[in-house]
Amino acid sequence: MSDQPLPPSDDPRAGEIARQKMALTIALVAIGLSAVLVLVGLRRFPLPLRLFLVASDLIVMATLWLVARQKFSGK
Repeated sequence: MSDQPLPPSDDPRAGEIARQKMALTIALVAIGLSAVLVLVGLRRFPLPLRLFLVASDLIVMATLWLVARQKFSGK
């Protein structure tokens, strides 16, 4: 259960905010899946390169999550 309050249903921005949250969630999941696929699927690449790609994916995920958390905090 989310601890963030939802905007009132009569708020005209409610639909747009919900769409933005869903888009960010989908982006975070896609980046996470790409990190796993890079680590597991790219066996031909050297391990340090794969680890660098995974680390960069995780940094991007953390940045997006932080931006989303600040934007939708409701404060």
